[in-house]
Amino acid sequence: MTMDSRDIDLETLEKLGEGYEAEIFAWEDGQALRLFREGHERNVEPERIAIPAAIAGGIPAPRIGEPLHVAGREGTVMERIDGENLLDLVGRKPWFMTREAWETGKIHAQLNALPAPDGLATVHERVREWIGNVEVPPHLTDVAEETLAELEGGDRFCHSDFHPGNILLEPGGRRVVIDWGFCAAGPLESDVARSVALLRLGEPLDPSPAMRVITRLFRPLAAFVYLRGYQLVAPVDMPLMWRWVIVRAIEHLAIVRAISPPDADIPDPVEDVEQLIAHARRRLGTRS
Repeated sequence: MTMDSRDIDLETLEKLGEGYEAEIFAWEDGQALRLFREGHERNVEPERIAIPAAIAGGIPAPRIGEPLHVAGREGTVMERIDGENLLDLVGRKPWFMTREAWETGKIHAQLNALPAPDGLATVHERVREWIGNVEVPPHLTDVAEETLAELEGGDRFCHSDFHPGNILLEPGGRRVVIDWGFCAAGPLESDVARSVALLRLGEPLDPSPAMRVITRLFRPLAAFVYLRGYQLVAPVDMPLMWRWVIVRAIEHLAIVRAISPPDADIPDPVEDVEQLIAHARRRLGTRS
């Protein structure tokens, strides 16, 4: 049951952070309110399924509380995590990049080792929904559909948005995974591919000039170190992963076009997506 708090004025709440799909506000009793932006309410239920399952599996995540309806928007009260996301940390201290990419890979492998909880969509369903409902160049839509049709499903716990910006580092050193609204069930290689695509294509929301430079210069290195950290914990079928990269790169294009705030200075990634697809094909030894 969702509690109704229509009379709350958001201007009176302290904003702790924000992302593409939600804003985070300070809440009573030391908690936080995660308030979804208009159009992203679909991620409320997956998050409520995924977080308890992740915590039960030993993955650090903010404990989730009651759902709320605030100022016409869906939200959730959850544990407040007082930590800095790893993307901001690396923006301030670039020499931490390799360490945090490595740790990101290790935590991700631990998550993917878990079975997906019941009630989540599949990766195939998620990808087809994004690509089918957002304007993507027809030749890329065809590539995604043809490649996806050849890829089998799976039952691993996939975060589908696992990157340093969604991991908070607490003062005591614990890393906490956030933003569970895109979770799905699928093969682990599909989730690794999503992270590789994000590391190589993702643009921070409202980045500093330093972060723009770091993001552009060190993307391939961050993806490489992330993969090495992941493989320290669990094996990855690399040819299968690169086939998934082709699909996930095109999905990324669709997601960016669908959810970027109108006032965000986020460039359209179509050229970068095509370059990553070409890179994946080279890794696979194919051209088409």
